Order: sequence, then C-alpha cells, then structure tokens
Amino acid sequence: MTTAMTTFFSVREKFFIEKTALFLKGFEDIDENFKNKFNKVTSDHKSKEDLESRLIIALDRFDDLEKADALFKVFVAYINNEIDHQCFLRYLYVLDKIDFSKVETFRRFYTSSEEVTNDSSMNSFAFVGLLQLMTREDRTVFGKNDFGSKFLKILGLLE
Repeated sequence: MTTAMTTFFSVREKFFIEKTALFLKGFEDIDENFKNKFNKVTSDHKSKEDLESRLIIALDRFDDLEKADALFKVFVAYINNEIDHQCFLRYLYVLDKIDFSKVETFRRFYTSSEEVTNDSSMNSFAFVGLLQLMTREDRTVFGKNDFGSKFLKILGLLE
C-alpha cells in the first residue's frame, strides 16, 4: 500500500511540474510592456496572492498538458486587459471542465457557416457556456456565442 501511495504522489507531482513548466515557458517571450502591465496588476499584495493561488489551483486540477498552455494565453489576455477579472475566472472554470481533446471540433464549428450543431461531442463546451443551447425543430442544438468566440480568439484559434 505504501508503494502504491508513493507512486501515486510521484506521478501526480511529476505531472504538476510538467504543467507548471509549460505554463512558465510562456514567460520566455514576453516583452517589457507586458512586464509593466503584470507588475501593475500584481502591485497589490492581496491581489497577487489571489492570482497566484488561482493559477496554482487551476494547474493542479488540469487533466491535460495543453490546458496549461491555454491557461497562459488566458492569463495574458487578463494582464493585457482584454478580459476582466470575472471573465478570467470564468475561463479558468472553462479550462478545468472542457474536454480539451475536442477543441479542434469546437473550432471547426465556429469557423463553419453552420449556425447550429447537434454534435454531442461538444457537450462540455455547452455546459460551461461556450455554446448556447437552442431549440430547432423540437430538438435542442448548440449555437455559437460571443463567450465561445472570444475563448477561441484568446487561444489563437480564431481570427
């Protein structure tokens, strides 16, 4: 039992370190302007601690390495004032809950001329508000919305 617990914690810790390293890798390409904005946002000690805690908790919860990279992009959007604090928190929740392996399917729908889809593989995107539920011909379908569009733009997946 002890060996199993040790293995569990070492695998979990290793995965957390990988996610954290991927997130921090994003800082390699930041410019002076971003550093100044970051310093301004984190100048208040309480706000800085809150932001750090939320980022660490998010990274710990993620089940996919790609979510760490997406988190950095959402973080950059927040620091650059492209999204407000409330929207930042919503996108943290989104990243935690969506099936990231379906992001390409989600992107293809948003770039298509289709107004709605009934593709059940995108349920997790509807659950967090990236798609809106609509009724068409007595069926519930998914439609596009601004929140989902902005999410894809932040991730660099939509123009």
